[in-house]
Amino acid sequence: MTTGIFRSRALRAGAVCFALLFGQHAWADSTKDFNTWQNTLAPLYLWGVSLSGSSTFGTNTVPLEVEFKDAVSDLEGILTFHYEGAKGHWGIIVDYSFLNLTPKAEIPGTPVQLNIDMKNTIAEIAGLYRFGPNNPWQLLAGFRSYDLDITVTGLPQPPAPVSQIAIQETINDFFIGGRYIGKIGKKWTFIGRADIGAGDSDLVWNALAAFDYRFTKLLSAFGGWRVLDYDVDTGSGADTFKYDMNHSGPILALAFHW
Repeated sequence: MTTGIFRSRALRAGAVCFALLFGQHAWADSTKDFNTWQNTLAPLYLWGVSLSGSSTFGTNTVPLEVEFKDAVSDLEGILTFHYEGAKGHWGIIVDYSFLNLTPKAEIPGTPVQLNIDMKNTIAEIAGLYRFGPNNPWQLLAGFRSYDLDITVTGLPQPPAPVSQIAIQETINDFFIGGRYIGKIGKKWTFIGRADIGAGDSDLVWNALAAFDYRFTKLLSAFGGWRVLDYDVDTGSGADTFKYDMNHSGPILALAFHW
Protein backbone atom coordinates (compact mmCIF):
# COMPACT_ATOMS: atom_id res chain seq x y z
CA MET A 1 0.00 0.00 0.00
CA THR A 2 2.72 2.50 0.92
CA THR A 3 4.42 2.01 -2.43
CA GLY A 4 1.26 3.01 -4.25
CA ILE A 5 0.68 5.96 -1.97
CA PHE A 6 3.86 7.75 -2.91
CA ARG A 7 3.89 7.18 -6.65
CA SER A 8 4.81 10.01 -8.95
CA ARG A 9 1.57 11.93 -8.61
CA ALA A 10 1.70 11.77 -4.83
CA LEU A 11 4.90 13.77 -4.84
CA ARG A 12 4.48 15.80 -7.99
CA ALA A 13 5.05 18.86 -5.83
CA GLY A 14 7.20 17.17 -3.27
CA ALA A 15 10.53 17.62 -4.96
CA VAL A 16 10.35 21.26 -5.85
CA CYS A 17 13.37 22.86 -4.22
CA PHE A 18 14.24 26.46 -3.98
CA ALA A 19 17.85 25.84 -3.45
CA LEU A 20 21.39 26.93 -3.54
CA LEU A 21 22.86 29.36 -6.09
CA PHE A 22 26.32 28.29 -4.95
CA GLY A 23 28.04 31.57 -5.57
CA GLN A 24 27.49 32.09 -9.24
CA HIS A 25 28.39 35.75 -9.48
CA ALA A 26 31.66 37.06 -10.83
CA TRP A 27 34.20 38.82 -8.68
CA ALA A 28 35.78 42.05 -9.87
CA ASP A 29 39.05 41.62 -11.75
CA SER A 30 41.19 44.44 -10.43
CA THR A 31 43.73 43.82 -7.68
CA LYS A 32 42.23 46.72 -5.71
CA ASP A 33 38.76 45.17 -5.73
CA PHE A 34 40.21 41.71 -5.06
CA ASN A 35 41.68 42.92 -1.76
CA THR A 36 38.48 44.59 -0.52
CA TRP A 37 35.24 42.95 0.61
CA GLN A 38 32.93 41.95 -2.25
CA ASN A 39 29.41 40.81 -1.36
CA THR A 40 26.53 39.15 -3.20
CA LEU A 41 22.98 38.73 -1.87
CA ALA A 42 20.12 36.88 -3.57
CA PRO A 43 17.13 37.19 -1.21
CA LEU A 44 14.77 35.20 -3.44
CA TYR A 45 15.71 32.68 -6.10
CA LEU A 46 13.99 29.81 -7.88
CA TRP A 47 15.18 26.34 -8.80
CA GLY A 48 12.50 24.58 -10.86
CA VAL A 49 13.35 20.95 -10.09
CA SER A 50 12.25 17.72 -11.71
CA LEU A 51 13.04 14.46 -9.89
CA SER A 52 13.85 11.01 -11.19
CA GLY A 53 14.59 8.10 -8.87
CA SER A 54 13.21 6.26 -5.87
CA SER A 55 13.04 6.25 -2.08
CA THR A 56 12.84 3.27 0.28
CA PHE A 57 11.42 3.49 3.81
CA GLY A 58 11.63 0.17 5.62
CA THR A 59 10.39 -2.44 3.13
CA ASN A 60 8.46 0.03 0.94
CA THR A 61 10.05 1.44 -2.23
CA VAL A 62 8.67 4.70 -3.61
CA PRO A 63 9.23 5.48 -7.31
CA LEU A 64 9.38 9.22 -8.01
CA GLU A 65 9.01 10.98 -11.36
CA VAL A 66 8.31 14.63 -10.58
CA GLU A 67 7.74 17.60 -12.88
CA PHE A 68 8.06 21.15 -11.59
CA LYS A 69 5.12 22.47 -13.60
CA ASP A 70 2.64 20.40 -11.55
CA ALA A 71 3.76 21.86 -8.21
CA VAL A 72 3.14 25.59 -8.61
CA SER A 73 -0.47 25.50 -7.43
CA ASP A 74 0.46 23.49 -4.31
CA LEU A 75 2.95 25.98 -2.88
CA GLU A 76 2.06 26.97 0.71
CA GLY A 77 5.23 28.66 1.94
CA ILE A 78 8.74 29.57 0.90
CA LEU A 79 11.78 31.23 2.45
CA THR A 80 15.10 31.55 0.60
CA PHE A 81 18.37 33.32 1.33
CA HIS A 82 21.80 33.27 -0.31
CA TYR A 83 24.88 35.27 0.62
CA GLU A 84 28.53 35.16 -0.31
CA GLY A 85 31.40 37.46 0.53
CA ALA A 86 35.14 37.43 -0.14
CA LYS A 87 38.26 39.46 0.49
CA GLY A 88 41.62 38.53 -0.97
CA HIS A 89 42.01 34.80 -1.48
CA TRP A 90 39.33 33.71 0.99
CA GLY A 91 35.53 33.84 0.97
CA ILE A 92 32.39 32.29 2.43
CA ILE A 93 29.08 31.04 0.98
CA VAL A 94 25.91 30.72 3.10
CA ASP A 95 22.56 29.50 1.81
CA TYR A 96 19.22 28.51 3.32
CA SER A 97 15.96 27.54 1.65
CA PHE A 98 12.63 26.29 3.01
CA LEU A 99 9.64 25.07 1.03
CA ASN A 100 6.19 23.86 2.16
CA LEU A 101 3.95 22.06 -0.34
CA THR A 102 0.49 20.51 0.10
CA PRO A 103 -0.31 18.49 -3.04
CA LYS A 104 -3.21 16.07 -3.47
CA ALA A 105 -2.74 12.51 -4.68
CA GLU A 106 -4.80 9.44 -5.54
CA ILE A 107 -4.05 5.81 -4.72
CA PRO A 108 -3.60 4.18 -8.13
CA GLY A 109 -6.70 2.24 -9.21
CA THR A 110 -8.96 3.81 -6.56
CA PRO A 111 -10.95 7.06 -6.13
CA VAL A 112 -9.32 7.69 -2.73
CA GLN A 113 -7.65 11.11 -2.50
CA LEU A 114 -4.71 11.59 -0.15
CA ASN A 115 -3.48 14.80 1.47
CA ILE A 116 0.28 15.40 1.37
CA ASP A 117 2.12 17.91 3.54
CA MET A 118 5.77 18.16 2.58
CA LYS A 119 8.42 20.42 4.07
CA ASN A 120 11.87 20.52 2.48
CA THR A 121 14.91 22.39 3.81
CA ILE A 122 18.35 22.68 2.24
CA ALA A 123 21.14 24.52 4.07
CA GLU A 124 24.76 24.98 3.05
CA ILE A 125 27.87 26.72 4.32
CA ALA A 126 31.16 26.62 2.42
CA GLY A 127 34.58 28.19 2.40
CA LEU A 128 36.00 29.57 -0.85
CA TYR A 129 39.59 29.96 -2.06
CA ARG A 130 40.34 32.30 -5.00
CA PHE A 131 43.69 31.93 -6.74
CA GLY A 132 43.99 35.57 -7.77
CA PRO A 133 42.25 38.68 -9.21
CA ASN A 134 42.66 37.55 -12.83
CA ASN A 135 42.38 33.79 -12.33
CA PRO A 136 38.92 32.36 -13.16
CA TRP A 137 39.42 29.16 -11.12
CA GLN A 138 38.34 28.78 -7.48
CA LEU A 139 38.20 25.97 -4.92
CA LEU A 140 35.46 25.37 -2.34
CA ALA A 141 34.68 23.02 0.52
CA GLY A 142 31.73 22.90 2.87
CA PHE A 143 28.77 21.23 4.55
CA ARG A 144 25.27 20.61 3.15
CA SER A 145 22.16 19.49 5.06
CA TYR A 146 19.06 18.17 3.29
CA ASP A 147 15.93 17.74 5.43
CA LEU A 148 12.84 15.85 4.23
CA ASP A 149 9.55 15.90 6.20
CA ILE A 150 6.47 14.28 4.62
CA THR A 151 3.06 13.55 6.19
CA VAL A 152 0.34 11.65 4.31
CA THR A 153 -3.26 11.53 5.61
CA GLY A 154 -6.49 10.08 4.26
CA LEU A 155 -5.43 6.44 3.91
CA PRO A 156 -8.49 4.14 3.79
CA GLN A 157 -8.92 1.62 6.64
CA PRO A 158 -8.92 -1.18 5.65
CA PRO A 159 -6.83 -2.11 3.69
CA ALA A 160 -4.22 0.35 5.05
CA PRO A 161 -3.15 -0.53 8.63
CA VAL A 162 -2.94 3.18 9.55
CA SER A 163 -4.64 6.36 8.35
CA GLN A 164 -1.47 8.48 8.44
CA ILE A 165 2.18 8.04 7.50
CA ALA A 166 4.97 10.40 8.57
CA ILE A 167 8.51 10.33 7.16
CA GLN A 168 11.33 12.47 8.57
CA GLU A 169 14.91 12.16 7.34
CA THR A 170 17.94 14.47 7.46
CA ILE A 171 20.93 13.92 5.16
CA ASN A 172 24.18 15.65 6.18
CA ASP A 173 27.25 15.66 3.93
CA PHE A 174 30.63 17.30 3.50
CA PHE A 175 31.74 18.23 -0.02
CA ILE A 176 34.68 19.58 -2.02
CA GLY A 177 34.72 21.06 -5.49
CA GLY A 178 35.58 23.96 -7.71
CA ARG A 179 34.08 26.60 -9.93
CA TYR A 180 35.04 28.58 -13.00
CA ILE A 181 33.99 32.20 -13.53
CA GLY A 182 34.84 33.64 -16.95
CA LYS A 183 33.81 37.03 -18.27
CA ILE A 184 32.23 37.32 -21.72
CA GLY A 185 32.48 41.00 -22.58
CA LYS A 186 31.47 43.72 -20.11
CA LYS A 187 28.00 42.47 -19.12
CA TRP A 188 28.05 38.68 -19.38
CA THR A 189 29.78 36.09 -17.21
CA PHE A 190 29.82 32.31 -17.57
CA ILE A 191 29.78 30.28 -14.35
CA GLY A 192 30.50 26.58 -13.98
CA ARG A 193 30.60 24.65 -10.72
CA ALA A 194 31.01 21.01 -9.71
CA ASP A 195 31.38 19.38 -6.30
CA ILE A 196 31.25 15.89 -4.82
CA GLY A 197 30.64 14.75 -1.26
CA ALA A 198 29.66 12.06 1.22
CA GLY A 199 28.58 11.59 4.83
CA ASP A 200 25.07 10.32 5.42
CA SER A 201 25.09 9.91 1.65
CA ASP A 202 27.18 7.20 0.02
CA LEU A 203 27.71 9.78 -2.71
CA VAL A 204 26.26 13.18 -3.59
CA TRP A 205 27.35 15.32 -6.53
CA ASN A 206 26.30 18.72 -7.76
CA ALA A 207 26.88 20.55 -11.06
CA LEU A 208 25.92 23.98 -12.36
CA ALA A 209 26.29 25.76 -15.71
CA ALA A 210 24.87 29.27 -16.04
CA PHE A 211 25.19 32.85 -17.26
CA ASP A 212 25.03 36.08 -15.27
CA TYR A 213 24.04 39.41 -16.84
CA ARG A 214 25.07 42.56 -14.96
CA PHE A 215 22.53 45.37 -15.43
CA THR A 216 24.41 47.77 -13.17
CA LYS A 217 27.24 47.59 -10.67
CA LEU A 218 24.68 46.74 -7.99
CA LEU A 219 22.22 44.44 -9.83
CA SER A 220 22.44 41.32 -12.00
CA ALA A 221 20.20 38.52 -13.28
CA PHE A 222 21.28 34.90 -13.25
CA GLY A 223 20.00 31.90 -15.19
CA GLY A 224 21.20 28.40 -15.89
CA TRP A 225 20.81 24.68 -15.20
CA ARG A 226 21.62 22.75 -12.02
CA VAL A 227 21.83 19.03 -11.20
CA LEU A 228 21.98 17.57 -7.69
CA ASP A 229 22.22 13.77 -7.35
CA TYR A 230 21.89 11.79 -4.09
CA ASP A 231 22.73 8.14 -3.37
CA VAL A 232 21.83 7.29 0.26
CA ASP A 233 21.60 3.83 1.85
CA THR A 234 21.39 3.67 5.66
CA GLY A 235 19.88 1.41 8.32
CA SER A 236 18.47 -2.09 7.94
CA GLY A 237 15.16 -3.88 8.21
CA ALA A 238 12.34 -1.59 9.35
CA ASP A 239 14.87 1.26 9.77
CA THR A 240 16.11 1.13 6.18
CA PHE A 241 16.29 4.45 4.38
CA LYS A 242 17.40 4.66 0.75
CA TYR A 243 17.30 7.78 -1.36
CA ASP A 244 18.49 7.39 -4.95
CA MET A 245 17.40 10.63 -6.57
CA ASN A 246 18.44 12.97 -9.36
CA HIS A 247 17.29 16.61 -9.06
CA SER A 248 17.64 18.77 -12.17
CA GLY A 249 16.15 21.92 -13.62
CA PRO A 250 16.55 25.61 -14.46
CA ILE A 251 17.64 28.11 -11.83
CA LEU A 252 16.82 31.85 -11.88
CA ALA A 253 17.65 34.75 -9.59
CA LEU A 254 18.16 38.46 -9.12
CA ALA A 255 21.25 39.37 -7.10
CA PHE A 256 22.56 42.49 -5.43
CA HIS A 257 26.30 43.28 -5.31
CA TRP A 258 28.30 45.73 -3.23
